Amino acid sequence: MRFSFFVLAALLVASPAFAMDGVNMDSGDSFTVDDTTVFNVGDSIALYDADGNEVDLQVQTVKDGGDVLDVDFVDPDSGDQATIEFTKVAN
Repeated sequence: MRFSFFVLAALLVASPAFAMDGVNMDSGDSFTVDDTTVFNVGDSIALYDADGNEVDLQVQTVKDGGDVLDVDFVDPDSGDQATIEFTKVAN
C-alpha cells in the first residue's frame, strides 16, 4: 500500500502539463495556452509562441466551431489584430 502511494505521487509530479494548440490564421504562427484557459471577451490571455515566449493579448470575440475555437485577439500595446484557431482537446 505504501509503495503504491509513492508510485502514484511520482506519476502525478512527473505528469506533463496539458495545453491547447492554436494557429494564427493570417501568419500560420503556432501558439499554446493552458487547456484550462477560459476565453472571455475583454480578458487578457497569456499565449506562448513556438519559442516559448509569452504574448499577452486581449480577447475581442470567440466563435465556437465545434472541433475548433476561433478567437479574435488584439494586442493592447500595438493595436494589431489576429484570429487564432484552437483545436479543442477531447476529455
